Amino acid sequence: MSALTLKCKASPPSAVDVSSLRPSMLAGKSRGEITRLPLPGWNQIFEVGELFSLRGDDVTRVVIDGADGRFIRAGAGLDGGEVTIAGEAGDYVGEAMRGGSIRVRGNAGAFLGAGMVAGRIEVSGNAAAFAGSGRAGEMHGMRGGAIVIRGNAGDRAGDRMRRGLLLIEGDAGDYCASRMLAGTVVVLGHLGTLPGYLMRRGTLLLDRPGSALPPTFNPGGRQDLLAIRLLLESFSGYGRRFRDFASAGPFSRWLGDLGCDGKGEILIARE
Repeated sequence: MSALTLKCKASPPSAVDVSSLRPSMLAGKSRGEITRLPLPGWNQIFEVGELFSLRGDDVTRVVIDGADGRFIRAGAGLDGGEVTIAGEAGDYVGEAMRGGSIRVRGNAGAFLGAGMVAGRIEVSGNAAAFAGSGRAGEMHGMRGGAIVIRGNAGDRAGDRMRRGLLLIEGDAGDYCASRMLAGTVVVLGHLGTLPGYLMRRGTLLLDRPGSALPPTFNPGGRQDLLAIRLLLESFSGYGRRFRDFASAGPFSRWLGDLGCDGKGEILIARE
């Protein structure tokens, strides 16, 4: 069977929540039932058939084709199966997902993987602000799973991150890993200002320092700890650049943020 593909045929006038277009919500439904499913917009409700044409019948693999950034919360709450967004994905892709995988063939909006618990998200392009974080007012960001961004990430990537893995092949904006509680963030490109701001625990791994580190981080010398080596080896399944990075070391280790007990660490391969 071929994947259930929803081809965009009309762009909505405002953001539309497409979180219901995921395998567990579509299981057991006929093509006609799927076309009549409601999709809430800003101040009106759309039926799936108004915005999409359908082909294929395997609801465990859902493809949203022709996205233009107005379809938000794609794959939110995903607990199994696959969701693919071809085009410009909107905000909150994979919010609170608990399993399965999401692929974005293009760029993603803000709050990518916000509050996710498990599963994997891969973005071929860039992601906007707050990747791997949580919604405004929430105490925790992502709590498990893995996010891979092949391009650049915006400001506050990994903000309040609690667990999990956030891998950024390109650059990251300001305040990367800010208020981080635990987990691992890797940035292979350049970094914005104040990385690790108010970081409590966790690990931020950098291929290069980018801007100056905050003054509240203390140098711990160059180290090649076994724990670091094992962590690096776990990146081998996420692409060539991360496999190459796994051979880096020893790392320059900085401990902080001393304004929040200083139990976090920033590890830099090249200075």
